[in-house]
Amino acid sequence: MQKLICDLRFRHLKVWREADFSCPRAVNKKAVTNHKWCGSSESGPRDSPFSIPSYLYKDLDKHVLRNFSRFRLRAHHLRVESCKWHGGSSICDKCECGEVQDEKHVLFFCKRAGVCELRMRYRDLFEGIFKTMRVFAPSSSEFIPFLTCHHSITDFEVNAFLYQDSYRLLKFVSDLVSIFDTG
Repeated sequence: MQKLICDLRFRHLKVWREADFSCPRAVNKKAVTNHKWCGSSESGPRDSPFSIPSYLYKDLDKHVLRNFSRFRLRAHHLRVESCKWHGGSSICDKCECGEVQDEKHVLFFCKRAGVCELRMRYRDLFEGIFKTMRVFAPSSSEFIPFLTCHHSITDFEVNAFLYQDSYRLLKFVSDLVSIFDTG
């Protein structure tokens, strides 16, 4: 029985082992995206693959819990997902950047006015990440509400950003999902 359990666990973890060596933007798979950007794993700021995310233990508004979960599970209306069902391109149609409209893009790079306003409202979540961009601002205290395509964010940084234990982060992501739900 012990051998069977070990074999089942090894086969179950195969999905996550394969995801370790994939890039969410190169391989358009929910498991890879969840594992690298939104999910848990044994390395970095994350827990074990079997842990329940801490936000599920919080007393949250129903729509915040729903929208944050949809974002993490790639059950949203971003073009990277909706183009699978409706056809068309996964390129962002809300800004002129020409990038794939995925979770990473809408969190940090999208220049859509509503998204930039949302980042301004929740600027405390971004100040550490966007600090390097202040060099290009007219004044060092001015906050730029998006990153340019020349700036890179690693998968680890995306995951660390989404694992901030903060109601403001949950609310920001929920509001972000709502923006893209309405078109």
